[in-house]
Amino acid sequence: MDAKEMFERIKNRILDMGMDDYFPLMRKYSTDDPKELCIMVGLYLAAAILGVMIIFGLGWIPFIGVLFKIISFVVIIYSVVGIFAALLTFLKYN
Repeated sequence: MDAKEMFERIKNRILDMGMDDYFPLMRKYSTDDPKELCIMVGLYLAAAILGVMIIFGLGWIPFIGVLFKIISFVVIIYSVVGIFAALLTFLKYN
């Protein structure tokens, strides 16, 4: 298998992924029920708040703080995108 075939397989795999593959909470909680939507948004919001707390709590440590800031930034971005994905999926089907 050469590099072109490998990139083609990766591209096809990414294109075949659905929303629940990127955000696995959508498999566990239904976006049709407003109660479960609130639980899902609450979990994503809690992850974002935890990321902010880690940035402010451990960000002052010289070397470890930079690592925690990077990880927390990724978690916060993922959480915000997850909240919008859950809300948009709820609005799409209701």
